[in-house]
Amino acid sequence: MNNILHRIIIEASPEKVYGALTEQDGLSAWWTKAKTDAKIGSAASFFFGPGGEHQVRMEITDLEPNERICWKCIEGPWVNTEAFQFHLQAHERGTALQFSNLGWSEPDEFFMHCNSKWGFFLTVSLKKLLETGKGQPHPHDPNI
Repeated sequence: MNNILHRIIIEASPEKVYGALTEQDGLSAWWTKAKTDAKIGSAASFFFGPGGEHQVRMEITDLEPNERICWKCIEGPWVNTEAFQFHLQAHERGTALQFSNLGWSEPDEFFMHCNSKWGFFLTVSLKKLLETGKGQPHPHDPNI
């Protein structure tokens, strides 16, 4: 199996990073328009495309405040992957965020595209949102 893995340092507290990864407004400000109530067992919806016509649904499988968020894609292009995991740890400069999207069957072109996009959304958009107040969510992300 193949995995997408990223680790970044964000100059913000674990509480602020956790909020940006779980709250509807936070997710919408760095990734894409989101609809969620952030409860284990519920489904979060994310909207892509020029008008938000493509919906992705993630089941929230684990939430540990200020430490861990886990999703499983139940509708969308990642249903054949195992999990999306965000692990947060206090760091001298703020928060160390480790992200993984586990269980890809092969490192094909879509895998490489998603790896690049997650790299952008985490290391640029999320980081900028938390450090400067302005992210770069879809559809304002670069066409990679």
